[in-house]
Amino acid sequence: MKWGDAFKLALKAFLLGLLWMIAGILFIAAGVFLFLSGVRILAFFLGFAGLFLLFFGLFAAIFKVSSGAFVEKYELMMSPLEVTYEKQGFASILGQLIEQSLSKNPAKGNVVRDLKGSLVVEVTDMDVSATVEFNRDRITVYNGKPVEGKFAVISADFETINALSAGKAGLLKTLRWVLSGRLKIKGMRMARKFQSLLT
Repeated sequence: MKWGDAFKLALKAFLLGLLWMIAGILFIAAGVFLFLSGVRILAFFLGFAGLFLLFFGLFAAIFKVSSGAFVEKYELMMSPLEVTYEKQGFASILGQLIEQSLSKNPAKGNVVRDLKGSLVVEVTDMDVSATVEFNRDRITVYNGKPVEGKFAVISADFETINALSAGKAGLLKTLRWVLSGRLKIKGMRMARKFQSLLT
């Protein structure tokens, strides 16, 4: 168990409960003010609503920490990504690059855990392409394009693709390549996350 990840998840649960508790305290304070002002019925209503929110916030935080969804999310973050790929062609190269990146820094897998879909990487001057399929804790790489369905695309010459995968192109340079037509991207979010996974 990594203390950093556990702390972040616990902090989220605490903040969730704290927001409800603050709302409850504000309702109680408003109820006290109205009670002192002589508006008794509305004061009691706000007071009870404030107490409800106060205790709801406390139990919400406890439930969030102990719930199966919370534990499942943590276990998913800590579990290694499964990478499978064809052992020949461009898919083999991409698959090895992904494996090497994850072996150096397994935490990079969390960057793409929320992705579900396909990304096609085309090398225009070599006339080759490969598809990277993301499915939560699994990445599959195969040669060619998907037969059907929607998919994101990164299309450029080998030099540009190599620069992207090696982390030699920042956001500004990438945008400049896109505007000049040297690089074509369909599905920017998935493309950026894929680049972050490799670099």
